Amino acid sequence: MSDIKLPPAGQQWTEPESAANTDYQPTYPYNSVTQTESGHTFEMDDTPTRERIRLNHRSGTFIEMHPDGDEVHKVYGDGYEIIVKNKNVRIVGTCNLSIEGNYNIDVKGDMNVQVGGDYTSLVKGKTKMRSRGDISISGDDDVSISANENFGGALRLSACDHFHLASDLVVSGSISADIITSKTRVDALVGMSAGPAGFVSDLGGLSLGFPTPASPIAVPGCINTMGAINSLTAVNAPVANFGLANIGIMDAVLMTDVINSAVFNGHIHIAPFGYTSPSLIQFLSL
Repeated sequence: MSDIKLPPAGQQWTEPESAANTDYQPTYPYNSVTQTESGHTFEMDDTPTRERIRLNHRSGTFIEMHPDGDEVHKVYGDGYEIIVKNKNVRIVGTCNLSIEGNYNIDVKGDMNVQVGGDYTSLVKGKTKMRSRGDISISGDDDVSISANENFGGALRLSACDHFHLASDLVVSGSISADIITSKTRVDALVGMSAGPAGFVSDLGGLSLGFPTPASPIAVPGCINTMGAINSLTAVNAPVANFGLANIGIMDAVLMTDVINSAVFNGHIHIAPFGYTSPSLIQFLSL
């Protein structure tokens, strides 16, 4: 997000000088002045090129109309303006407002602001905003929110119920969560880490139950586990063997139990030298 800067110096303003300054005084008999006993004055100056009207209070508060039509209203005290009904203000040019103290606005009804161009707000202190109703922020183009990206600020989002995201989530760093639940699937371009005791590769390898970093990582197409694999329905492996260290307890190609078939399906043949000797398990099962 680009830095926000104050308006240029050209948009600042100062009080314009009166046409009746020390160098250009009103010329007799063009200036008509009325003055009261306490010091109030009312001037109507018709001096050529310096025509003006000035109403001046003895405290210094005045209203002056300049030769070019400008008007200056200066109050040496508190200012109050009370309008019983509506007020309409139209400014064709630029409006500059400079407040050296606090600025308080109390709107009893709705407040609507429409900006035809850009809207810039720079707060040098803290910003607090609270709505007792819903808050809706939308942008027809991109929306960027950053928390002091140059100095390591943190962005915190909290909700009483849930945080709903109706689009894809792209994270450049890591995600830390108590529970991550997906209704469809979780994809990882390189792998999915489940801590030191588990690893999932992007090609389907799964490694579970190895507590040290030196343990085997997930091999594509294989499942490495130190514990048992339990299934309520079935475990299918059409081209592999089931058994400890692949010693061939079950032949997955033929879907037969090789060792148990050899033990319990054995039978005795009569030979010229006598009966063939069954195994101990066969003998006990006779």
